[in-house]
Amino acid sequence: MTIAIIKRLKTGKIKNVVEYGSEPTSVPYVVVKLESGQAGRMVRVIPHYPQGYGRDLEKYIFNDLSLLLKNWKGTDSYGNTFVLKETDEYTDIVATNDDDTISMERVFLVPLRLH
Repeated sequence: MTIAIIKRLKTGKIKNVVEYGSEPTSVPYVVVKLESGQAGRMVRVIPHYPQGYGRDLEKYIFNDLSLLLKNWKGTDSYGNTFVLKETDEYTDIVATNDDDTISMERVFLVPLRLH
């Protein structure tokens, strides 16, 4: 699932998209982190921009991510289809990252049932 989401995000304006725990190669970049949730898998998308680009960061969070991921259907590496749903969960700008970038987070939901 992570690979499919990363491929989808790379079709947008930021091409440097990595899985959580990987090192990005340049700024701006986006980190994708999957987490467990009560209603399914949570997909935390964390874009990082240079200091001073807060307006661009907010535009990416609220506009670009909606266009790229809202109700998007993907296929994971096992051939299973999934759909990303909005959660209306996001954070404000964080300006204390170790690499001197600013970042925000937005969370999407992949509804799943365990069998």
